[in-house]
Amino acid sequence: MSEFRTPSETRRPRRHRVCYIPEQIDKTALTSPPTTRNNPVALMCRDVRTLTGVLPLLPNLFRPFSTGRNTDELSLKGRNSINLVVLVVVTVLESLVFTVMSLSYWVLPGLLSIPVAGLLLGLVWLLCAPLRGPDIVYSSLEGDNIINAARRKKERWVFVNGILQSHYGLKQNCDRLAAIFGRPIIGIHNATYGLVGDLLECIIQRSFSFNTYSIRFTYDQVKAFLVDPTVHKVVLIGHSQGGIILSMVLDLLFTDVPAENMAKLEVYTFGSAASHFNNPLRAINRCSSTARTGVIPYIEHYVNSEDLVPRWGVLYNVRTILENRFAGKIFIRMGATGHMLNQHYLDFMFPPLEAQHNNEELGFLDQVVEVDEATPDARDQFAHRVLNVPARACFAENGRCMSINEDIVSTVGTTFKTVREISRLWRYMEGNDPDDLGGCPCVN
Repeated sequence: MSEFRTPSETRRPRRHRVCYIPEQIDKTALTSPPTTRNNPVALMCRDVRTLTGVLPLLPNLFRPFSTGRNTDELSLKGRNSINLVVLVVVTVLESLVFTVMSLSYWVLPGLLSIPVAGLLLGLVWLLCAPLRGPDIVYSSLEGDNIINAARRKKERWVFVNGILQSHYGLKQNCDRLAAIFGRPIIGIHNATYGLVGDLLECIIQRSFSFNTYSIRFTYDQVKAFLVDPTVHKVVLIGHSQGGIILSMVLDLLFTDVPAENMAKLEVYTFGSAASHFNNPLRAINRCSSTARTGVIPYIEHYVNSEDLVPRWGVLYNVRTILENRFAGKIFIRMGATGHMLNQHYLDFMFPPLEAQHNNEELGFLDQVVEVDEATPDARDQFAHRVLNVPARACFAENGRCMSINEDIVSTVGTTFKTVREISRLWRYMEGNDPDDLGGCPCVN
């Protein structure tokens, strides 16, 4: 834990406002994933168009670049420098390969361009070979975390990485998560194909609901944990493209795993590129009299507002495409850049406890959230339009707006609260467990 440092030690911007988008309730089930409403080719065109629109933010993926720790993704020290060089070389060569492949399609006659394209794609695969490794990576534990892990044998924590991540980088992510939350982390490697290849894969996954190998493998692993009677809690963490993978894995699990088993899940994402997040409403909580309870009790998304990937992913699909189903609370670190999990998300959002109080300005967890009331209001207006509810029926006798989907109601109780008071994930830090405080379990 001594390797962690405070923001003052890195001379990075210390304070960013935090915007909070309440969870989408949608009790009338008017929303749905985009692939159920649109032609996949049209979705692909929209994805390319929206991605092009945020390309000016591309440099923000790597800002701030400065780092003082070997395990940060952009560190130029040790093995990480070699890892970075390989990623840069692969991306540059890959860009040239795709350019040649595009030219061959127009220059070469008919079928001759097909074997050329196959050879070039094979070359891309070979270029990325040094970045691959086993499908599963296990974190290393040190000190008190070893003892704490023995107390959490009934939990499984699974992490799926995002774009531009080598096998070595995945191990660094898993080790950092294990150090923060005091639990062993099982990392599932979503292999990289360079920046261009990864973005193309994201578009194909989102637009065509294409279950790539990473999705199928993650599904098998998570399902095995959910049906295991000795496992009582399964926590999924996704970063970047890992958010797409988790959203599609959940879609598959909802079809063949009982709700009681799905209730073991908790899902948390960082910089998610997902276009949707399903969480059906079912009355499965014995302690609740309401039927408006999601099958998965906790879903949270953490975002840097100037990060290209979530601007194309979670933020665009939540704020712009109102008919999209996107479950979970959303915490936005306003004005913040950077897409690297260790360096730009965990370092600022979930620093060690000793670095959270430094007698200077407040950190992420202690920021009072600014509740985004416009998005829930827009959702509710969309519901009124779809259900054709007259405008005069939108207001109660006291003049307050009546929320059909209760998204507006979900903002109540969050005003003047800090991230620490709303977030659940931080309560796992240092090996703690929010469920140890008592309460009715969702499952036996």
